[in-house]
Amino acid sequence: MELTQTDFDILDAIQTGRVAAGTSPSHFVDYCDNEIGGDPRPLIQAGYIDAEPYINGLTDKGKAAWEAFKNVQK
Repeated sequence: MELTQTDFDILDAIQTGRVAAGTSPSHFVDYCDNEIGGDPRPLIQAGYIDAEPYINGLTDKGKAAWEAFKNVQK
């Protein structure tokens, strides 16, 4: 899966602490829809976000993708 800017913004919200660990997935979906303009469910399903049973942070795969995208933007 190739990340879009919106996907990166969703991952970044978790990685930078704008979305706290323990947030319910439904609240996270609402936040992303309202604040970022994207849907995090494909990222959760693809294994980038640990969301069982709550948002717990990025998985190793998610951290690697976040870092790679961030480095390309520099």
